[in-house]
Amino acid sequence: MEGNEKIAVIADWDADGVIAAAAIVYSQEKLGIFPVKGKRKVELIPSGPRELEHAFKEKCWDILIILDIPFSQEVSKALDDLYSRGCKPKIYYFDHHPVTLENMNNIETKYNALAILGKSPTAILVRRFLDGLNVKLTPRLSNLVDAIGTLEGGGWLRNKQQVPEGIVKLAASISKALNQSKDKSIWEKYVEWASNPLPFEQSLLKQSSEDDFKNVIELGFEVSKESDREIKEKAMELAMSAKNLGYIKFIDARDKWNKSGASALTSAIFKILKVTTALLAEKKEDNVRLLIIRSGKGEALKIMKNLFSMGITEDVGGHGNIAVAKVKPEVTIRNLEEALRKASIQSLQEDNS
Repeated sequence: MEGNEKIAVIADWDADGVIAAAAIVYSQEKLGIFPVKGKRKVELIPSGPRELEHAFKEKCWDILIILDIPFSQEVSKALDDLYSRGCKPKIYYFDHHPVTLENMNNIETKYNALAILGKSPTAILVRRFLDGLNVKLTPRLSNLVDAIGTLEGGGWLRNKQQVPEGIVKLAASISKALNQSKDKSIWEKYVEWASNPLPFEQSLLKQSSEDDFKNVIELGFEVSKESDREIKEKAMELAMSAKNLGYIKFIDARDKWNKSGASALTSAIFKILKVTTALLAEKKEDNVRLLIIRSGKGEALKIMKNLFSMGITEDVGGHGNIAVAKVKPEVTIRNLEEALRKASIQSLQEDNS
């Protein structure tokens, strides 16, 4: 490399993506260690799997770092399109979603990629990788990585020191604020703040508005509080309409919830019903129906995989207890309900056997 490498970090909108991106930015921009030797500016791009094709459009980099984005069919297509126009960056793919783990060989052989995968949250995977390069994160970044581990689990926290509750709440508020706003500038500010080597108290993170400047951390807590209240109220309302389908409760929320946060809403309903819950949401602007399944003992991903094998869904993502997939356009509500019934029964039978 001649010292003018174009480097991009593309990470998920949530706190895991933000903190993982901040660790890479700290390593590259502040220390000049990874992904290349010498300090380089990093282009920051928030994205989910369905947005990746747009994020790649008419762009090319020498190095591309993908963080916390499940390797769906849409991600594969976006990378194929990137390659088809002659852009073949060195790719580092950090992720913990089961669908990405299943495609590790495909990612590394088909693309010029190194896949750093595992079951721990992505920010944990990045920290472990950087530890191997003797990159020591700042206390702020390290605390935030620990907070991500507390929020997302993965078993890594056993025998670890308790993470301060305030840091965990801060990390949760980042996810909720970004989930509601999907504001790229705020996402970038969180990354810049988390990667700042100055002590916590000396770092100002502000968002410009027409009338004044508002602290983005405070904004995150405000949005988080309001989001929690709204989701709780809607969850109580929708829980009353849940339909029994085998060993699962189903809610059709297409005309009842048209905002971000469908996964959080499904989790809130699950906590009320205390049984495996499936919620159907719709992104009308994209003409996409999303099915979210929430469970308590790993049933969600098993049921979703059964639905995939039945030809009901595509692009399965998520984890054991919360799985997300697109419902195929040709599938009717009656088809979906019958498939959910069968898939839940099949999942139970598989566990018993």
